[in-house]
Parts: sequence; structure tokens; C-alpha cells
Amino acid sequence: MTDPDDDRISVLMCPDYRDSNPYQSELIEALATHGVDVTATKGGWAFPLLAGVRRHGVPDVLHLHWLHRFVITERRFSAVFTVLLGVRLCFELVLLRALGVRIVWTVHNLLDHERTTPHSELVIRHAVARLVDRLVVHCEAAATLVGRTYRLPERVSERIRVVAHGNFEDVYENDVSRSTARERLDLSSDIPVVAFFGLIRPYKNVPALIETFKRVPGDARLLVVGNPWNEDVANRVRAASADDDRVRTVLEYVPEDEIQVYMRATDAVVLPFESVLTSGSAVLAMTFGRAVVAPMMGCLPGLVGSEGGYLYDPEDPDGLRVALRKAIDDREQLREMGRRNRKEAQEFDWDRIAERTRDVYTLEAGRECRC
Repeated sequence: MTDPDDDRISVLMCPDYRDSNPYQSELIEALATHGVDVTATKGGWAFPLLAGVRRHGVPDVLHLHWLHRFVITERRFSAVFTVLLGVRLCFELVLLRALGVRIVWTVHNLLDHERTTPHSELVIRHAVARLVDRLVVHCEAAATLVGRTYRLPERVSERIRVVAHGNFEDVYENDVSRSTARERLDLSSDIPVVAFFGLIRPYKNVPALIETFKRVPGDARLLVVGNPWNEDVANRVRAASADDDRVRTVLEYVPEDEIQVYMRATDAVVLPFESVLTSGSAVLAMTFGRAVVAPMMGCLPGLVGSEGGYLYDPEDPDGLRVALRKAIDDREQLREMGRRNRKEAQEFDWDRIAERTRDVYTLEAGRECRC
């Protein structure tokens, strides 16, 4: 732990997504014990970063998250607006650098998941990467992907630092037994259950998951639990699941104290994403000691691997079906995978992650870290 006599670091973290994502809350709380004072801000409308600085003062470090919040719009001529918003963002970063602010950007995903204006967004991300002092990613594979996708020169790629995604050990309750969870959901104890859990967005491919599950024979159950992105997504999920009583949908926000019920009731969590760099959903499943079925993308191969679940080739049209069949056919193996994942997730300790992040803020950290 940092000596309390050491100088504290002031950080402005933007945008503020603490209401919908515990990642920032856990990181901020852990950083406080390492001599780092973090203020999270939603920014403003005209110049969001400068509005945050005006409201909270000039920080030592500006820590950016989820860049799409600053540059993506659903207005007409969105590509033009994205470019203009990108120019605004770069202007703000240049001005903050002139004020002596160190800039750190955590790259949670390569592009906005909805791919609204991918070409314009890539140009902006390339420019932002050149302006920041450090880029943070959650695994070494992500570091390689970021450098290649954004076409970063070597001198910029050398600014990338790897800091793991923390677990959810102290975020959600985890004291319900498997048998109790199944009783509450009216699920038999001897039937294999797989589940999708989380916000249901188009890129997460949930209707396709349901259609694929329907092609897997046997007495198994699929739970689809989460709030749909919009009514169109909700309708697609309902239509896909309507003709198979083995599929159960809970299309609503799940209170935090109920998350454990669904996690404890399932044998494996399925994440059929079309694109992913880092997956908090995978870390959540691992924290609850659940096996994971997911594509071989981004950080997932290193995070889950062959010992923590069934990974499939996203280019193989039959990959997800085969992975689901394997998972459903061997529940004992799933239990062993879950135990491995639980142990692995405990290594992603927020205290060590905060220590590593503080080093990033001071520009002292080396490239690799298994926090």
C-alpha cells in the first residue's frame, strides 16, 4: 500500500457510468487506499471534458473510459457529426495536455458495439491514442488488437499498459445455495441449465443463441435474463423463444440481490457475442464459479481458456451449437470448470489492480501485469 505521507494524485474520471456498471465504483474505492483521489463526472454538453475540469478543478490525471460516449450520435448524417465530435474531443485533450494534465484512456472495446460510424470512429480513436500518455487494456491480446486495429506506430503502442479487469467478489451477494436458487426458479435439480445474463444488446446475438439452443437435443434449459436494449430486440427475443418451452426469458432489469439466484441456478453462462474485447460478463460468471461458453475473441481465450469453459470459433457456423452440446452433455466437467473459474477470478483483486493503476497514472508501470 502507498505510504500515506506520499503525495496524493487527483484524477478526473469521465464519463461517469457508476450507476450502470460497478467497474468504476470498485476501481475508485480501491484507488482511494493507494493515495489517489478520484472524481467521476458526466461532463457537460458543449465541451464535456472541459466542463468537468471547470466544475472540479484541474486534475493531475484525466482518465477516459468508453470513448463512444463523446463521439457517437444517432442524429442524421451521423458520420459527419462523429467527425466533428472527434475534433472537439481532440481539441479538449490538446488543451488539457497544455495545462499539464496526464491523460489515460482505458480501451474497453475496439469500437462502439453498434458500429454506427466505424470508419470515422477508427480515425478518431487513432488520433486520441496519439494524444494520451497511456492506454490501458485488460489483457495482452487486447494490447495487440488495439495496436493493430488503430494502426498505431510503435512509439504509441509502447504506451499501452495491461491491467486486469477486477472481479465482482464484494459487489453482489453470493450466499444462496444452488438447490435454493433452483427451487426459487422452479428448475429441476437434475436438468442442465445454461444462461445468458446481462443487458440484451444487438451485438450480443441473443436471438441467434435461442435459435441455436433449439437445435440442441435433450432435456436442458436456457435462461435469457436481462433488460432488452430496445423494443425491437425484445420482440426478436420473444419471437425466437415462443415455440420452445425449454427456453425461459426474463426480459427486465434484475435487482442486484437477485443476480445470485440466476447465477447459482445455472451450470454455465453463455456469451454468444458478435464482437468483444473485454467481457465483464465473463468475469461476473467466473466470480460466481460458473463455466463460460463464448467465442474465441479478445481477452476471452486467455481469461477462460480450455479449462474454464467451451470456446468456439466465431467463424464456424456450427461452433456455438457444438459448444452448447458439449456443455450440456457433461455437467461434472462444468462443475470442475466453475471451480477453476472461481479460483481464477479471486486473483483479480481490486487492491492490486488499484496499485497497478496508480503506477499507470505516474507513468511508471511496465507493460505486463497479472493483477
